[in-house]
Parts: sequence; C-alpha cells; structure tokens
Amino acid sequence: MPVKKVASPLRQGSTDRAPEARIQSIGRAKALLDAMAHGAWVSLRDLAAATGLAKTTAFNLVTALVDVGLAEHDGAAGAYRLSLQHIVYGKAVERRLDIAAVARLHLMRLCVTTCETVNLAIPGPTDAVIVESLEGSHTLRASSYSGTRASYHSTACGRALFAYQPVEFRQAIYRLGQLRPTTDRTVTDPLQLEDLLARCRDTGWTTEYEENEIGAACVAAPIFGPNGDAIASVSVAGSAARFDPDTMARTGKLLVSHLAEITADLKKAAGPIPVNSIGSAQ
Repeated sequence: MPVKKVASPLRQGSTDRAPEARIQSIGRAKALLDAMAHGAWVSLRDLAAATGLAKTTAFNLVTALVDVGLAEHDGAAGAYRLSLQHIVYGKAVERRLDIAAVARLHLMRLCVTTCETVNLAIPGPTDAVIVESLEGSHTLRASSYSGTRASYHSTACGRALFAYQPVEFRQAIYRLGQLRPTTDRTVTDPLQLEDLLARCRDTGWTTEYEENEIGAACVAAPIFGPNGDAIASVSVAGSAARFDPDTMARTGKLLVSHLAEITADLKKAAGPIPVNSIGSAQ
C-alpha cells in the first residue's frame, strides 16, 4: 500500500512565514538607513534607539549593510554612516527624469502669470547652465538662451542651486576664484554670499538686483529631486525697474508654490520610491 507523504507542519509554517520574514528584514534595514540619512556618523546605541531594534539585531543588520557597501563603519568610534554608493543610486534616478519636460507646463504658467522671462537651470561643475528659457511678454524683457551659463554667485538661478550644495563644494568654488564682479553691485565676498545663501535656505527663494547685468533683476528658487537634492532651479527675470522689493517677495512666494508642484511631479515621474512602505522596523 503506497505511503502518502504529509508535509511537515514545521516546514509548511516556515515556508509560509518566509516572505513575511524577508519583508521584515528589509524594513529593519531600511529603518537603519533612514537613521543615517542625515549623513553624519551614528553610534550603534543611537541606531538601536532610533529604530526601536535590540542592539544585537541592529548590529547584525548594520554590519550586513557595511558588508554589501551600503554603509561605512568607523571601528575606532564604533559609529556608522551611509556609504557613497547611495550617490550612485540617487544619480541613476535623476538620469531617468526629464526635468524640462516635467517642468515645462509650470514654466509656461509662470511666464503667463508674471509676463517675465522664465528660465530653468541645472547645476554644473563651476556654474549653472540654462536648459530652458521662455521669454516674457514685456517689450523690455530679459533674454536667455539654452546653453547659457549662469554664475553661482551673481545670478539668482545660480544662487538657488549653490545654496543647497555641500559646504565643501562652495568652499572649492571660493578657492577657485570664481567670485568675479560682473557689475559694481556683484557680491564677491564669500561671507556676504554665505549670508545670502542662508537666507535662501530659510525662505526657499533668492534674488539678485543688477548684479549680473545692469538694468536687470531676477528671483529664483530650487527644484528638489526625489532624493532631496536641489537638481534644478527656476528664475523669473526682467527689467530692474519692475522688480521692487514687494514684487520680488511676491514672485519668490509664487515660485516656491509652483516649484513644490514640480518637485511632486518629478517624484511621480521617477516611479515608486519606498520611503516608509516596506514593512515595520519591529
């Protein structure tokens, strides 16, 4: 008489729980990555506290992250931080985004609303680069062209990007002697420029008045990518005679509102990017 094989209850249960266990492990590992997301070194104790994991569990998981190159370990300090591999992943996401295509409708709306020239710029090694420009409807208006370079210190679109670059990058630009005066109003002192950049980070927008060209003024704000980096900026430029302080403030707030929508659209275009959706850290 043939013997009927019966699946072991233990084996069957283990198989059923395996997907859940894998998801839980991924969720815990992601919680550790989130705890290191600010970029600084974090002690094992603080990692455990931030994630709610037992120290042994946190140690095993963060060690695995170090082993696969997603985290770095300072043995002397007993601390951990994100590895540079995450830059590779972030740039890969950015490369699949057509910023100009996503932003174009918003740029058109800004151009119609303000009647001024609207520019889209992206960061370059030593300055920003205009990649899209829509001319305003005023007879006397600012003109820019795709491929035009915009300095980080004397243009609003450059400052809106420069403000969010790492301090090491900004210091390198200063050492290269890039703060050349374009007009007698151009800010060329690094300390003064740092104050302007800090104000940009506080308000979300920045300005320049006849610093890049006599008779012209500009207001700009950054666009943030899915990983939180400033990947582009949008500026509204025109005759300095039309850009009094009140107009600049209104334009700055208008930009922040529109660019938040562009940032949201970029996240949609990038596709699903797990933030807090993979299981629980517990």
